[in-house]
Amino acid sequence: MAWIKDEDINKLFERMLRNMRITPDDSNVQSWSYGYSMNIGPDGKPIIREWGKGLTDSPNPLKPEPYIPETPEPLSQVDIDTENKQVRVIVEIPGFTKESIKITGTENKLQLSANYETRHINTEISINARVDPKSAKATYKNGVLDISLRLMEASKPDGVDIQVN
Repeated sequence: MAWIKDEDINKLFERMLRNMRITPDDSNVQSWSYGYSMNIGPDGKPIIREWGKGLTDSPNPLKPEPYIPETPEPLSQVDIDTENKQVRVIVEIPGFTKESIKITGTENKLQLSANYETRHINTEISINARVDPKSAKATYKNGVLDISLRLMEASKPDGVDIQVN
């Protein structure tokens, strides 16, 4: 392994900064340092001392916040086939199990909820047609939820023709 001289490192950093289009006197560049030392105290417990400058408002890297993944709103697509009287709803929700998915339906919407480990989804999907929720069949494979419903006939107005004399 070859030793690198201080001048070589400085030239290397200057070249990297030029490639990133940052000048050394750029106001966006801030100087900071951070470190810690660990020793064992007289009672046998570790003692951790932090040192550095320029990191007063940043979180303590020794005590990171737990990672909670965000679950974005699922992508959904509603296809209405009037000729075959079918409605098909396709929802992309990867990372769940079919046992964790719960679907509740009415004549014009589906309520979808799923909970698995740290992921949670609770969304409502509107259907711009009247469907029979009792005819629903759903499958879940490779992160895609496929729901098929039967399209109901458009309701005819209840009325009686009245003749004018």
